[in-house]
Amino acid sequence: MYVDAQQSISCRLLEAIGDRTHVIWDWNGTLLSDVDNAVRTVNSLLTEHSLPEIDAEQYRAMFEFPVINYYRALGFNFERQSFEDLCHHFVDRFMQGVPALEIFPVSRRALHINQQAGKTQSVLSATDQQNLDWMVEHFKLGGYFQHVYGIDNKLAASKVARGHELIAASGIDPRKTVMIGDTLHDLEVAQTLGIDAILVSHGHQCPTRLKSHHGVVIEFA
Repeated sequence: MYVDAQQSISCRLLEAIGDRTHVIWDWNGTLLSDVDNAVRTVNSLLTEHSLPEIDAEQYRAMFEFPVINYYRALGFNFERQSFEDLCHHFVDRFMQGVPALEIFPVSRRALHINQQAGKTQSVLSATDQQNLDWMVEHFKLGGYFQHVYGIDNKLAASKVARGHELIAASGIDPRKTVMIGDTLHDLEVAQTLGIDAILVSHGHQCPTRLKSHHGVVIEFA
């Protein structure tokens, strides 16, 4: 039954992609199943700052871009520790947990089918480029992607500028391009780039938030 369910979800995702020839994937929460690791990591910081911990449901209701707003909502005092230092601590601790994580089976299957169909596939992430490159290779996904674009810092800022660079580098008509992501920022990026978007419900923002802004949300559960 589990396999059948995964195949059904993959079919819905592939149907949403349709005949588009360029698929741009978000990384965290879209390909990489990392929400629990993100919650554990932020809770370690919250405990050190004598702030209340959160659970996955609270996290997915609160998380947003730019992440500085999310950190403020959690109660961090940037006079005690700068936002930049918090981000560096978060990323370094988060990466320690990455080797134990997995790629979503549904996403992995879609990657394979898209590749077999001759589609161009890319990654566009708010993760810093060095860690993104390492993760793509660690999970042995490098062969699926023609382009892997992260950002040049650990502050998880907007990836719009990198998105423009990716679209230009691909040379593919934006009308034949679609972005798959798990947050409203992915939707914002797609709209700014003039491409279509597919949102998935299993990542860093809850489906209720996603569905309130976009009509194409694929639920993995």
